[in-house]
Amino acid sequence: MSDARKLDAALDGLVHDGSLSADQAELVRLRFEGTEMPSDSRTSVLAEIAGYVGGAFLVIAIAIITANKWDAFTQWQRAVLFGALAVILFALGLFVGSATSVKSRLSGVLYGLSAASATATIAIIHPKNDAPTLAFLGGTAIALIGFYLVQSFVGHFTLYGFIFISGIMAVSDLSPQGSETAVFIAIYFLLLGTSWLALTYFKYVDEFLGYIFGGATLFISTQIFFIDSERLISYLLMIYVAALTTWLYLRVNRWPILLTAVLTTTVGVGEFVASTLGGSLGSALGLFAAGVALVTSSLLALRNRREKALEIAE
Repeated sequence: MSDARKLDAALDGLVHDGSLSADQAELVRLRFEGTEMPSDSRTSVLAEIAGYVGGAFLVIAIAIITANKWDAFTQWQRAVLFGALAVILFALGLFVGSATSVKSRLSGVLYGLSAASATATIAIIHPKNDAPTLAFLGGTAIALIGFYLVQSFVGHFTLYGFIFISGIMAVSDLSPQGSETAVFIAIYFLLLGTSWLALTYFKYVDEFLGYIFGGATLFISTQIFFIDSERLISYLLMIYVAALTTWLYLRVNRWPILLTAVLTTTVGVGEFVASTLGGSLGSALGLFAAGVALVTSSLLALRNRREKALEIAE
């Protein structure tokens, strides 16, 4: 359980017991979220950079050596080479551990490289049309294990990238022949984006990246439906995304969520006006007036929220 979830559980218990009021608990949460952790020392940062640069030199050297003899290797020799590299990188990640933030970041990089090596290994062993799907599913499994062990920024990025790509490949392979594959991919993005927002809301993954990934995936889903001429579905989906992200923003106050809501609403209304009204001058003026009203109400709401926070602090 993360520190944020432990804090939420403790504060909820104190509010339930009557030891704290709801406003006081919210103030503690705001102060906790705004508190910065002590930065790493200059020595540890330099050591981390040196480790990354040294690792890059090793990878480049190995790539040059293997490139010269790649054609001489058999299929299984190539697979053993990448498989051994995947095992070594994963073992190094376990050895480094997550005792400090520097070690956590380094472990996240090692697990990500291990997942990439495992993907290459499976692709070499099964050189068939469906090999990329199997390979990326295997890499996704390694990335998931690595992220479970060390929840780092790099690990989060790597895991979502593997899930995103492997999901597209799997949906494409499983879609019936002659069907609109783009529609099934859009449905997958809808489920993935909603699920990732839920995981982020309940603090299972990092909030900053989680809300960016989830919101961006939902927005992409709406645009796939629109481009694929599924206009009614895209409009309904845009309403769903805008409502969901607005609801989340009112509870977590994170700018990636607000950006998703604003972007979805702006693009959705623009696409609706352009498709149904032909982009006429009257509809554009009406859209401008609605935008001014929304911006004004937003500024007033933000000012009231700031004044309320100051009153609670006093």
